[in-house]
Formats: sequence, C-alpha cells, structure tokens
Amino acid sequence: MKKISDPNTDASSPVEYGGLKSNLRAEGWSALGIGRVAAIMTASVPLISVQYVMARFSKRFWWPIAGLWHRTMCRILGIDVRLVGAPATDGVTLYAANHISWLDIIVLGGQLKNASFIAKSEVAGWGLLGTLCGLHKTVFVNRARRTDSARQRDELAGRIAEGHSLILFPEGTNTSGIDVAPFKSALFSVAERADEVSEAPFKIQPITVAYIEVNDMPLVRSQKPWVAWLGDVELFSHLRQFTGRAKTAVTIEFHEPVTLSEAGSRKELAQYCEARVKEGLERAHRAELRFGPRELLRSAPSPEAG
Repeated sequence: MKKISDPNTDASSPVEYGGLKSNLRAEGWSALGIGRVAAIMTASVPLISVQYVMARFSKRFWWPIAGLWHRTMCRILGIDVRLVGAPATDGVTLYAANHISWLDIIVLGGQLKNASFIAKSEVAGWGLLGTLCGLHKTVFVNRARRTDSARQRDELAGRIAEGHSLILFPEGTNTSGIDVAPFKSALFSVAERADEVSEAPFKIQPITVAYIEVNDMPLVRSQKPWVAWLGDVELFSHLRQFTGRAKTAVTIEFHEPVTLSEAGSRKELAQYCEARVKEGLERAHRAELRFGPRELLRSAPSPEAG
C-alpha cells in the first residue's frame, strides 16, 4: 500500500495512507519513548550475546533465549498479548498469519516455540534488523528468482526435519490490518515438500493477528497507522511514534490446523487459511472477543510454562 502525499503539505500535516491518516511526522520523541529505547538496549545486549552463541552452535535449543528476547521487548513496549485458542503442539507446524507490522515479529516470536520466520531475502540486508532476524533462525527466500525455488523448498524442508516449525506471512506484504490481502498459494509450496520429510502428518495452522486497543481504548480506522507499518514510512520513524503509546493490546487467534491432504491442494490450502484469518479479523473488528465470552480470551503466559 503506497503512501499518498501532497508535496505542498507541510511536515506537521497528517500523512495519508490509502485513506488512513496519521501525523507520524509531527511527533517527536517522548520521555516514555526515550526511556523505552534505553530499556531495549539495556535488555538486548546480554540476551542477544547469549542468543548469538545459541543460534550458531545449537540446531534445536536456540529458541528459549530468542523467545525470551521477544517477550521482553513486548513488555518494554507495553504490548499486551492476548491469546484465543492455542498453537498446535504435536509435531512441527507451518503457521500462516496475516502481516500488519514489524510488531508481528516480536508478538509471534515470543509465543510460538521453536518456530522460525520465513522472510524475503532483502530483509537479510536490513542492517541490525536483518541480524536480529538471523538470530531467530529466519529462513530468507528470494521470491523473484524462480531458479532458486527448488533449493529454497529443500532448505525449508531441512528446517522441518530438524524439528523447527515455520511462520509464514502468505499475503506476501504487510497491510493496514483492516482487511486481509489474498494469500499466495505459491508460498505454501513448502507444505508439499514438508510432508515428505515429516514423521507425523505435517500441519498448517492459520493465525489471526489483530491490534485492537491503544491505551485501553478501541483502535479505530484512523489510528491504524499507529501500529501498521504502511507505505514508505521509515522503521525508525514508526518506532519513534509507537514508543510514545503507553499500552497496546493485540490478540492472536489460533484456528483449526489442517493438513495438505485434508485441504486437497495447495490452492485450497491457501483459501482455507485466508478464510479462517479473515473470520478472526472480523471478530476482532466487532470487538467480539472483548465483549463476548470472556473465557475465550486470556493473557499470554510464558510459553515455557506450558
């Protein structure tokens, strides 16, 4: 989604993103934001140092420190993670989630055990962000080079054989969080290869990520850019404005897992996951999980407690 801007608009005017307005440029660093950045740096140095060793020398036991780092970042940033349902726990899983923001990484990364992200190859070159993704055992794929597709499928299948679950964003891009973009069936090709290397039936579980509140108030359409990383807004600018929000609530809804054979084909698998994720996002928009049956909604515990 491209940013639509008027060259005659001054820097303090709202910025428009396909109908969504936000004054990201008008906001400077707040005391809360500066304190949070300092806390992030203080907590990250020891955790990332240990994670570097774990990621380099351990194929199976790298996640506890990585997951701890993600959950620590959520606490520092005031992100209240609320779970609906539970992730599949029997064997490795391909989690298929909608993608709204860089925040999705720390939200999901702290909750899904032994799960690596699948990301486009360009992310590996994004400086510190690319390094952090590498420490979470992210699998970088080049979607533009079809000649690499077989090699990349084999690499993903190798991760699964090692006992890693995978986190996929099948939209292929991030969105405003208002709707779900079409899921690309080609991105589910790993499920075909995974069935060949998995000892148990390989499961694919759709996940809906929805940012629902800021400072205990419902997040309305015009405020979506507070959490959604849209257009060509720089990551640093988005981080600056987000750190000034005292508290943000996000729900992670886990839907019924399915196998490729149950879905019927890769295309039908993509359609099934897209439909479940859309249903979850619509429930979040209706505040169904906030005002409906409270037993469905729970704050995220530490995954190690499960």
